[in-house]
Amino acid sequence: MSKVLIIGNAKQKFLAKWQQLIQSADTIIACDGAISDCYEHDIAVDFLIGDLDSITKQDLAKAEQDNIQIIKIDEQHSNDLSKALTFCQDLAAIKIDIIGVDGGKSDHQMANYFALLEHQLPVTLHLNDAVVIAISKSNPLYYKSNPEVSFSLFSIGQAAKVTIRGAKWELNNHDMGPSTMGLHNSTSQNELSIRCENGSLLAFIDR
Repeated sequence: MSKVLIIGNAKQKFLAKWQQLIQSADTIIACDGAISDCYEHDIAVDFLIGDLDSITKQDLAKAEQDNIQIIKIDEQHSNDLSKALTFCQDLAAIKIDIIGVDGGKSDHQMANYFALLEHQLPVTLHLNDAVVIAISKSNPLYYKSNPEVSFSLFSIGQAAKVTIRGAKWELNNHDMGPSTMGLHNSTSQNELSIRCENGSLLAFIDR
């Protein structure tokens, strides 16, 4: 059982701002070229995962010298984040945090959100302005928060019997489809809970 931190390959000038997540992680995974930022910020990496198309020969050689476990996955049907999450299924992780995915191409950003939906894992994706959490029947959301924190909830496809508690606008077994309906809600209590009986949701919770 472990806390896992995945570091994505978005170039980060301020990777050190995630120091609390870095220090509390039991296992750190670098996605492909993210190893360069990890070296720059003296972050000890346990695994390097991806198709390794974004890593320099020098960084790859250093990773081998440092005895980092290198897991090269050539298939192109999933992105490096999804590959890392697939690997996490074998780590018995109780918590998975993701950093280093802000910015970059818009299609890559969208792919990262879908990577969360591909895996039934306890994952929190950390952006500069929000955290993103995937919700399904097997992964309901229970999020500790202060009142009056803004959040948005979007259905990916059709979601059945969505229930929101601890919010200004709550739902009770409400069916949702892809729409703007869930934009800009806010918490009303110290815990926000969201669940659904079928389908997938993405919650964006402001920092």
